[in-house]
Amino acid sequence: MTPKVALSADFLRAFSKLPKAQQKKVRTLTEKFRADPKQAAINYEKIHDVVDEKVRTVRVDKTYRAVVIHPPKGDVYLFVWVDHHDEAMDWARKRRFEVNPASGAFQVYQEHEAPPSDEQPVLAPTTDTQERVPKGRLLEGISHEDLLFLGVPESLLPSVRALRTEFDLDDLADYLPPEASDALYALASGSSVEEALEEATRERQPQQELPPVDVEDFAAALETSVAKQSFKVVETESELDEVLGASLELWRVFLHPSQQSLVEKPTKGSVRVLGGAGTGKTVVLMHRARQLAQRLIDSPDPEAADARVLVTTFTRNLAHDLRRNLRNLCTAAQLERIEVDNLNRWAHHFLKTHGVKFKLAKTHHQERAWEAALSAAPPKGGYSEAFYREEWNKVVQAADVVCWEDYRDVSRRGRGVPLGRKQRKAVWAVLEAYRRSLDDQSVREFPDVVREARMLVKQNPKSLPYAHVLADETQDFRTSDLRLLRSLVPKGPDDLFLVGDAHQRIYGHRASLTSCGINIRGRRSRRLKVNYRTTDKICRWAVARLEGLEFDDLDEGLDSLKGYRSLRAGQPPRIESFKSDAQEGAFIVDLIQTWLEERGVEPQDICLALRRGDPIKDRYLPLLKQAGIKAVQIKRESDEDLPKGVRLATFHRLKGLEFKRIVIAAANDGEIPLRHPTPFASEKSRKDYEQGERCLLYVASTRARDRLVVTSYGKKSFWL
Repeated sequence: MTPKVALSADFLRAFSKLPKAQQKKVRTLTEKFRADPKQAAINYEKIHDVVDEKVRTVRVDKTYRAVVIHPPKGDVYLFVWVDHHDEAMDWARKRRFEVNPASGAFQVYQEHEAPPSDEQPVLAPTTDTQERVPKGRLLEGISHEDLLFLGVPESLLPSVRALRTEFDLDDLADYLPPEASDALYALASGSSVEEALEEATRERQPQQELPPVDVEDFAAALETSVAKQSFKVVETESELDEVLGASLELWRVFLHPSQQSLVEKPTKGSVRVLGGAGTGKTVVLMHRARQLAQRLIDSPDPEAADARVLVTTFTRNLAHDLRRNLRNLCTAAQLERIEVDNLNRWAHHFLKTHGVKFKLAKTHHQERAWEAALSAAPPKGGYSEAFYREEWNKVVQAADVVCWEDYRDVSRRGRGVPLGRKQRKAVWAVLEAYRRSLDDQSVREFPDVVREARMLVKQNPKSLPYAHVLADETQDFRTSDLRLLRSLVPKGPDDLFLVGDAHQRIYGHRASLTSCGINIRGRRSRRLKVNYRTTDKICRWAVARLEGLEFDDLDEGLDSLKGYRSLRAGQPPRIESFKSDAQEGAFIVDLIQTWLEERGVEPQDICLALRRGDPIKDRYLPLLKQAGIKAVQIKRESDEDLPKGVRLATFHRLKGLEFKRIVIAAANDGEIPLRHPTPFASEKSRKDYEQGERCLLYVASTRARDRLVVTSYGKKSFWL
């Protein structure tokens, strides 16, 4: 049997930091292992003071060594780290590499000495699985049996029992296996043991029904869903090349069990996936698209021969990013089955290809139409221009209203200005005049384009090739958008896969999936809770910007970020205020120059973010260039297509991107939140606008992976 090589996520992270010459040597070494791990050319070295006897190092060259785990039996060899000789030895010295006897998963963890307890001198390991964590501890009342089943190694039980605060858990997390750390954070945030198991896609079974775990069978342990989030077993040379080439984008290789379940599980209908920023919703969607495309390729059904997968979202920028990432993830054959486009552009193209002639409404068309419509408004006792414009955008276009009967019956919940039947009739006369003026100019707004595309699809429902439709950032879609999505694919297995998060709603649209004919009730709705991007300190600061606000679940219920957590503690955001813009500018230049001098930080790892685009062009881009810092603004182009340099972007353009370090600049009063250009139609309108601005700040903050700095000058934003 050909020996197998398993690469850990830790190994790939370390591999990505090696010089190119050493990366090439590591590739050669792994190929030697696949051919014959016992050949004389492989120079094994045992570490004498290591806690795990299975640990070996093998020579990459005179300077670098890889840490390899020698299996007690079988032919699966694990590459778990690579570094300079001494650093590799230090990394491996205190780590254990074992099969968990309770879960059957392969685990990597470090030995940890429990702190002294005021209840007993030392919380020693115990064989009593029914014993529970004592009172006054973070995990009070949780049994040892449950902790072991959740993946806590027995030798770390004393340390887990001793935890008193979440800060203690932060300190211990690096010693624990990832699945155990995930579970303990879930328990600490109020989840039950059953909920923690469900998040890991595991079920509790009676002990007598479980087959005994062979703790020496590495091959079986690496096939568990838990192990697959940290290890990739490489079967072929081409797969080895593919994985090593993806080392800077580990999302292409490793998925959390909760993510993997969403990717692989066939469903009887539509699926909704919720989750805070950084939880991997888009990653899940892309893997799901690839998997569905492969299903179509492998299907013996003749109707699947020409079937396709549509991946869509609300904005053109996000569609561009999705298309680029899918090219990195999928094979050429899979890509041929996947179509990517933002929904407005898809609808526009669909109408054009079917001979429907029209022009898109521009600002001057809309202003001319409002001028004509408002001339028909009652001269006295009427409503403000702001009211009519909001009523058009937030009720008529948002709810897909096309006639008086629709407007008469539509819900105006949350508008802040009640209207009786008589008032609605008068308001409708103005709104109808606005639409008539647009028609007279032969122009359409995007909601009209989307609606007409849906009506054309309904006339010939079998004309489209889509077997599956996947939508990212669903929280930004209007009612008309969701109705179009529902019409694009017949109801059936795996028809719609919708991901989103109302906490990231930055365009103000709100629609109900159920009211649009999309049924996601019951177990076809899932929530992702682990933030893999942002450190805990940044995450908490960003979430605090949303305190006191209420959010929907993209349907007719409420949603919250309960249980939402990050796995890395990190540094808290740095908030700096200055008297003048010159002082702020000097600080930003000095900060970025300092970062660029650090090892492992490239210019494109840094982003300077602002609420508006004009200050980028007029002030901050020239500021960096004058200081000799290469810088470029991200506009509509993909970030990948831009030349090397520090990135500058508006908050809106940051959606779908991430950076190691972000500076949010000009966080001044009037900029964050951005001062509204016109009076609000009602107090409710003001609150809705402010909520959107808070969501935008949350989005911008959570694009930062490691460091977040917020600067202001003059009068700073009261949100800081």
